[in-house]
Amino acid sequence: MFSAELKRTLKNPYSLVLILIVPLVVTTIAIVLFSSFGFLQTKIGILNLDTDPLSRLTVGIVMSLFKGGNISYVSEDYRQKLLNGDLQAVVVIPKDFSRKLYAAQQTELIFIPSPVDLQVSTVMYRTFQSMFEDLNGSPFFDPQVIRYLFSSPGYPAPKLSALEREKVLNLTSLLIPVTVFLSSACVLLAIASGSFQLDEQSKLTELFLSMNVGKFTYVVSKILAYTSVGLTLSMVALLILLRFRVFLITPAMIELIVLNSLFHASVGLIISAVSPNTQVSSMLSVVLTVVSFYFSGSVVPLSSMPTHLQSFARNYPLFLAIYSLRKQQLFEFDVTSDIKKMTLLVVVFVVLSVVAGSSKLRRR
Repeated sequence: MFSAELKRTLKNPYSLVLILIVPLVVTTIAIVLFSSFGFLQTKIGILNLDTDPLSRLTVGIVMSLFKGGNISYVSEDYRQKLLNGDLQAVVVIPKDFSRKLYAAQQTELIFIPSPVDLQVSTVMYRTFQSMFEDLNGSPFFDPQVIRYLFSSPGYPAPKLSALEREKVLNLTSLLIPVTVFLSSACVLLAIASGSFQLDEQSKLTELFLSMNVGKFTYVVSKILAYTSVGLTLSMVALLILLRFRVFLITPAMIELIVLNSLFHASVGLIISAVSPNTQVSSMLSVVLTVVSFYFSGSVVPLSSMPTHLQSFARNYPLFLAIYSLRKQQLFEFDVTSDIKKMTLLVVVFVVLSVVAGSSKLRRR
């Protein structure tokens, strides 16, 4: 049953077009959406490790210039605020900041992004980086400006660095979850949502009943077939990324791809099971696709969602997959707890799809 279902899916011209076209369309849309973040209110934390009084004076005067509450001091337990999305980034001022600044040597500020709204952090990082490059050699960072209110040229601007996180803070790394997870979600929702309706139209439902095919076997074969399509699509996307030298694959990537494919295959079959006809199933699949885009955290930043929707988004399997990937990219965290939570949600939806699909077959 599984191989037959998979062959029927791949022979369907509609399915093939979706598999080939959707990743390209999704990536293009993502590029357009990622290019406009001007409306966002960003929050940055400042961690000053330099205990020199001159550093406190310098940083204090700079901090006094910002009255909007977007920049604030943080302590060394800032990481939890980054993980919660309370801050988009933290800038760490090193211990030798004032010594190098007053010696007219280039200093280095460490930029640590949040995994929640990584796209926002990336824009901030690139903006600050270009700003410091433009200010390099200007009198802006001359300590005499602060002490004596006059300036002289030649003082280098601090160099902003994300250390090993540098490779994550670029548009390519943002497109990885979009290409691997969102495009697979779109395709699976589109082709699985009309599965039972297609069987009815082609009289396959009656054939399966006459062959005494078990309801469990019937539905599970569909789940495995569509999951295989999602896995294939995701793996092809990964190979394309590797071809363009994108090496940001984490240890949990394969598990996340499998769970993502299973979830959306199951949701697609649930849509098909509860829909009375093809028109309704198509409409519901479009709605669920929009919902997946919205709650994924890759298109709409979590911090810009209404408060009551943020809790839902944090437990949405697609968001959990992308968030787990980013936590491993940025901090090399153990994401076992996130994977367990996602697995539990996926199991629930797999069971629901089996029950709904079995009822569909029994009614016919």
